Amino acid sequence: MASPMPPRKPPQDRSRLEQQIIDIVSSAKGRSQLSPDQLEELVAAVNALEQNGGTPAPTRDSALDGKWKLLFTSSPGTNSPIQRTFTGVESFSIFQEVSLQGDEEARVNNCVDFGLKFGFLRVEAQASTESRPLPGFTPRAGSGESFFGGLFGKSSTEPPARPNSRIDFQFDKAAFYFKFLPFSIPYPVPFRILGDERKGWLDVTYMSEDRMFRLSRGNKGTLFILQKDVPLKERLLDALSQNMDDDKVMSLLTALAKQNPTSAPARSPKAGGRWRLIWSQQSSDASPLQKWGSKQAKSYQVIGADGSLRNIVDLGSWLRLTAIATCQPASATRTNVSISQAGLMFGEGKWDKPWFFQLSGPRQTKDGEPEPPGWVEWLYLDDDLRVTQGSKGSLFVHRREEDS
Repeated sequence: MASPMPPRKPPQDRSRLEQQIIDIVSSAKGRSQLSPDQLEELVAAVNALEQNGGTPAPTRDSALDGKWKLLFTSSPGTNSPIQRTFTGVESFSIFQEVSLQGDEEARVNNCVDFGLKFGFLRVEAQASTESRPLPGFTPRAGSGESFFGGLFGKSSTEPPARPNSRIDFQFDKAAFYFKFLPFSIPYPVPFRILGDERKGWLDVTYMSEDRMFRLSRGNKGTLFILQKDVPLKERLLDALSQNMDDDKVMSLLTALAKQNPTSAPARSPKAGGRWRLIWSQQSSDASPLQKWGSKQAKSYQVIGADGSLRNIVDLGSWLRLTAIATCQPASATRTNVSISQAGLMFGEGKWDKPWFFQLSGPRQTKDGEPEPPGWVEWLYLDDDLRVTQGSKGSLFVHRREEDS
C-alpha cells in the first residue's frame, strides 16, 4: 500500500519559504558557501518545499522551458571536477536553458557566462522525459565508479520521486563563444566516446506556483536552486495579473525596490502625470474611504507640475469621487501631501463647469488644529511604474496612463 502524500502547504507558506531560501543564498559568500546556521536553515526550507513538490508534473509544464539562473548549488563529493570548477567561480554567471516543448528536439543546455566583454561556454545535451522520450535513448544505469576511478563523479541510480519530474539527458556537444573571435572553440571533451558517462538526469523536485523558482537534484546528488531569468519588473506585473498571494507580491516589491533606477524619485519629473492603481495593501490605519477606493476598478492619482494632486475613483462616465490635495518634495524619496477637500465630482470632462459636492474639508486633529500633512515614500520609480508607501503604512503599485 502506497504511503500517503504529505499535506500540501498553502501558497502563502510556500512563498515565504521560497523567499527565505532566496534571502539565505543571496547573503552567502559564494554559490555553495554557507555558514553552519545558514546551511541548517536552508536545508529545512528546501526539505519542506521538496516534500510539497509544488507544481505537479513539471516536465509536462510549458513554463519549465526558458532560461534559468543558478543561485546556489551544493558541492557533494560525488560531483565532477569540471562542475566544481565552473560553479565555484563567483565572477561567472551560470544559466540553464530548458527546451522540452514544441516541435524542436528536446534539449537542456548549461551556459557559463564570462561577461559581456568576453563571451560564454555552452554545454548542450539532448533531453528525454516521460512524456516525450528521446528515440533510441537508454537512460544512464551505472554509478560511474569504474570509469577512471570515478573521475566524472559518482552517479545515483534511484528512480524519480514523482511522475513527470525527471529529465534524462546525454551531452552531445559544447563550445566556447568568445566576443573577440569570429568562430567558436570546441570544448575539449569527446562526449560521444564516453558512453554512459555522458548521460545523467535532473529531477525537478519543486517548482513554484508562478513557475519562477525551482529546486532540482542531479544524478550525482547536487542540489540546484534556480530562478527564471526574467526581469523583476516583468515578474511583478505577471504576479499581479495572476492574482498571486500578497506574500509573493511583497517579496517581489522588496527586491524591485533595491533596483530603483531613479535616485531622487520625489524630485523627479517622472513622478508627475496620471497614474492608475493596479495593486495595494492597505494598513489597518488607512481611512475607510481609501480602503474602499483602492478596491475599485478605476482608481487614479494625478500629480501636476504645479504641485497639485488629485486622487480619483472613476464611478462612471459622469461621476467621480475626488480628493484634492497639494504636494511637495520633503526629501529625495518623500513627498508631503496635504488634502484640502474630498467629494463627488459630477460631469468632469463633460461640462464646462462640473459640479463638486464636498464630502469633507481639511482634516483636523481632536484639538481642532490642522492635521499635519501625510506623506508618500517613493520605493521605486521608472518611466511607467511606481511603488510607494503612505504615511500610515499602506503600499501602492501604480502604472502610468496617458492623460485623458
